[in-house]
Amino acid sequence: MQDSSRPVIGYPVHNINGCAPPPPATSATACPYVHPNPYPYYQPPPPQNQRPTFFRLFIIAMAILLFIFGITLLIFWLVLRPHLPDFSIQSLSLSNFNASNQRVTATWNAQFQVSNPNKKLSITYADVVSSVFHKDYFLTETRIVPFSQGTGDVRTLDASFSLADSFVEGKVVDAMNGERTRGEVKFNVGMMADVAFRYSGWRGRRRVLRVWCGDVTLAVSSGRMTGGPKSCLVG
Repeated sequence: MQDSSRPVIGYPVHNINGCAPPPPATSATACPYVHPNPYPYYQPPPPQNQRPTFFRLFIIAMAILLFIFGITLLIFWLVLRPHLPDFSIQSLSLSNFNASNQRVTATWNAQFQVSNPNKKLSITYADVVSSVFHKDYFLTETRIVPFSQGTGDVRTLDASFSLADSFVEGKVVDAMNGERTRGEVKFNVGMMADVAFRYSGWRGRRRVLRVWCGDVTLAVSSGRMTGGPKSCLVG
């Protein structure tokens, strides 16, 4: 015997409170179906800044040009093989020397020999200045006429220096007089010049050439002091 309190399968079930079940969803209350847009809209990307790319390419191009220029200059320099000129002081004489009471009168005459050892390069000299020192104390200087040297050229330069009752520190005067009483006095002779190497129509950049002829000994003889020859340092 079936239980009358159990609902029958297949029939709508009434709520226990006696209310009718909610009506089924209609098209008005159901979620509508949205058809996807066949032509979606994409926002275009922001324009790129072209300036960094331009500068990057410019820097790369300049680096390549500098590299090529450096290699070319290096090959050119190795082929020509430039050498500094050779300097020597052939003679140095001192006359009219008088040193007392921190006053000095003297005349120096120097003769230099300059050799260009290069077989492909000529050398031009400008702003040539030569100086006389006692040890490291500057005494006087003179200018020498600018000149040029061809390949393998050997040239002689004359320079004259003078002091006329000029002030010199007492310790320097005493040192020179002390050396003179012992029969010889030593001087240093220097030279500076603005030089440039040349090859046909090409000219290298100018550089300062420094020459140092150290400890040129002058022997005292008949009131006159003479010395030389002596090789000089060039750099």
